[in-house]
Amino acid sequence: MKTGLNHAVRVTVAALSIVLGLSAAAPAAAQCPGDLTGNGLVNGADLGLVLAAWASDGTDQPGSDVNQDGIVNGADLAYVLGAWGNCPAGGSVRAWGLNWVGQCNIPADLGPCTDIAGGLYHTFAIRADGTVRAWGLNNDGQCNIPANLGPCTAIAGGDAHTIALRTDGTVRAWGDNGWGQCNVPTNLGPCTAIAEGSAHTIALRTDGTVRAWGNNFDGQCNIPADLGPCTAVAGGGNQTIALRTDGTVRAWGRNNYGQCDVPTDLDTCMAIAGGNYHTIALRTDGTVRAWGRNEYGQCDVPTDLGTCTAIAGGVWHTVALRTDGTVRAWGYNFSGQCVIPADLGPCIAIAAGGNHTIAIQR
Repeated sequence: MKTGLNHAVRVTVAALSIVLGLSAAAPAAAQCPGDLTGNGLVNGADLGLVLAAWASDGTDQPGSDVNQDGIVNGADLAYVLGAWGNCPAGGSVRAWGLNWVGQCNIPADLGPCTDIAGGLYHTFAIRADGTVRAWGLNNDGQCNIPANLGPCTAIAGGDAHTIALRTDGTVRAWGDNGWGQCNVPTNLGPCTAIAEGSAHTIALRTDGTVRAWGNNFDGQCNIPADLGPCTAVAGGGNQTIALRTDGTVRAWGRNNYGQCDVPTDLDTCMAIAGGNYHTIALRTDGTVRAWGRNEYGQCDVPTDLGTCTAIAGGVWHTVALRTDGTVRAWGYNFSGQCVIPADLGPCIAIAAGGNHTIAIQR
């Protein structure tokens, strides 16, 4: 009877998937509880993913086990049905860890945000209206938002500089410019993503090519000639990381701890991130891998982590957002950056500064 029920459900889901244009193997990218497809609303597509993995361990549908209890059942269905409809724009920002210059003091008037990022000692966020706010150490003007910046879709930050991707695809940067990391190339063209190292800046152009500028002491700005088109970029201290369209990862620049030595058994990935001397990848099955410097256990992925939708790296710690919206962190914890607040609640985004952790709580 159980087998018959599962068979019937899977047939129904297959038909539903055709109608919705749903790929049953699509990885989860939760934007709010129940939004397994990451399209900003909870509807039949998300329901289809849950039903397709009903009563299994969800390994073929990494986002379907929403509550991470090891089985896809009514509890996961409740998440989807309880959040049915449009996801609200943005959420509240939380931060914890090292706070010696106020980088964890969220402005009282910040309001809901859609993106967050952290520099070495500063934090910044994109509000629901697309405007950018920044707080924390401002010795090089990294928190001084340009008056004519306009609405943005993404932000990133290095040790003491800040980068923004505007809605028109143009890139702006400000703060410390000792290595030219804020000198956006005039021929850069429109971009779809940005990232940073300690003192270099990375951009992914709309044609999938990667550009980098700033500190190039270790060759982190020398784009490999055979890199090919990419879908994501990331930076560590002095390394650059790219996710190619085929899901493979490339890394170059400083490699003193093997942070640029991509594991041969990594398989395909859907997200990348970097710490000061370590590199992190989120595989398409939702599992996390990390390599490079591991003095503080920043590369020791917890065995009970489960499947995730996002990753981030601080100087010596690693952060992951699980498919149920909970946050995990490990590695260097001297300032409590790996101690998740007990009242945090489900989150939709994570980021890491030097020794602090940031999240957007739904």
